[in-house]
Amino acid sequence: MKEIPRELEEAAKLDGAGEFRIFWQVVLPLCRPALGVIGIFGFTMIWDQYMLPLLVATDPAQYTLPLALRSMRSDDQVGIGVLLVGAFLAMLPSALAFLALQRSFIRGLASGAVKG
Repeated sequence: MKEIPRELEEAAKLDGAGEFRIFWQVVLPLCRPALGVIGIFGFTMIWDQYMLPLLVATDPAQYTLPLALRSMRSDDQVGIGVLLVGAFLAMLPSALAFLALQRSFIRGLASGAVKG
């Protein structure tokens, strides 16, 4: 948000916009691609955490999906099909978050690649 030119904000002030309207209608639309990228990366980072739940969870009922998959993998009674379905369910929310914010993700990555 620091990279947005002050001239845009000053032009909006000259047009009679207040601080909230400047933020909502000028600054936020320009930052939307970057916020989409941050949202996807943040969600994926939180969803796929392994070490923190491993350290904190004391009861198998508190395990997150990656921990449950690890414990199911070490069990001989669980077949490969159950593991594959569990892996698919673990991947599904991250894939849906990416698909929902795909346009912002691509714009956010492309906007930082070109100078000028």
